[in-house]
Amino acid sequence: MTNLPYEYFLGADDDLVDFLEKQGEECIKEIEQSNAINKENGYKLLGILIVGVGSSFLLLTQNNQPYFMTLGIGIFMLYWAACAIYLVSGVLSVQVRALLNSAPADLYTELYKSLGPAHYEELAQKGFRAERTPISVIRRIRLANLHDTAEELCEINERIRTRLDRARIATILTPVCALAISTVGYLFF
Repeated sequence: MTNLPYEYFLGADDDLVDFLEKQGEECIKEIEQSNAINKENGYKLLGILIVGVGSSFLLLTQNNQPYFMTLGIGIFMLYWAACAIYLVSGVLSVQVRALLNSAPADLYTELYKSLGPAHYEELAQKGFRAERTPISVIRRIRLANLHDTAEELCEINERIRTRLDRARIATILTPVCALAISTVGYLFF
């Protein structure tokens, strides 16, 4: 993740700041939408896993199965339960992240209230060329925060996507593992 220094956008003119703010907010909304879709897919997979575990449990308790079938169904049930636990803890858990917008008091702090000519001169040395008002400074510093939020959400999105893919693969491989264990149980026990 690239943390930009707060003064990174100080030299941007007002038109560029307008454009970058809009792009940053749209980028964050798209990433949040992608995260929501990934989580929705995770909930769908969780529903399938819960039904599979419940059905396996019923099958184990309701019918007299040969030993090798009981072994396979038991492995199937345990493996899918493990997949469900992984899915809930790694994909569907609540994650803390930065907000797209800030509370007014968080934006207009005592520091910005007390900006004077000396502060603006210091900012000008770092590239600040806009109108010398608190809003001009706040908007430029907020751009760096938007960038950090977008980067953070991209990392979360990648983590969710990777874990969801792992859970899907494990879910798909479960019947193969259960069949292999049933076969071994049938042949050797």
